[in-house]
Amino acid sequence: MNSVVFVILSLILGGAALLAVAYPILMKGRAAQPAAVSAQERLEELLAQRDAAYQALRELSFDHRVGKITGEDLVVFEANLKHVAADTLRALDEFERAADADLDAYLERTVAARKAALSAGGRACPQCGQPAAADDRFCARCGAELSAAGPAAESAGAVCPHCGKPLAAGDRFCAACGKPVAEAAPAAVR
Repeated sequence: MNSVVFVILSLILGGAALLAVAYPILMKGRAAQPAAVSAQERLEELLAQRDAAYQALRELSFDHRVGKITGEDLVVFEANLKHVAADTLRALDEFERAADADLDAYLERTVAARKAALSAGGRACPQCGQPAAADDRFCARCGAELSAAGPAAESAGAVCPHCGKPLAAGDRFCAACGKPVAEAAPAAVR
């Protein structure tokens, strides 16, 4: 008699534990979502739902193997959990598609802005590539110092006034003689 009571109690406790684990997953569609959720929070929520569904399926399978759940209950609970997992995976796929589209749009805008700035006689930051106006001394995005020579001086090919060696754009000292090149003259046309 004690063993029958023990088995019945075990089944009741096992069923209650399974419901406690599966209830949040099964009820996720019925709960109201907060109005403002960041993309990172939404991604974390979807990943947590996916992981919870997988864990609930593993626990359900284990409970069936050890005899806590009948075959009929397994079929019902497993179908519901698989449906929840599939919905979560579809939501993750949609999230990824939207994130890819947002990233593509951002990259296209950035490239177009850089092309426009460069074609208008501007220049780009050597550190981060941010377009900069010809008279900017520092990058607006990363704060890096922009070369003093604008696009015209860079194309002219300045030379060191002390030794005549060619200078790279933005050089403040000559790499050959080490002297300051603030008054660098353009290279003579040959």
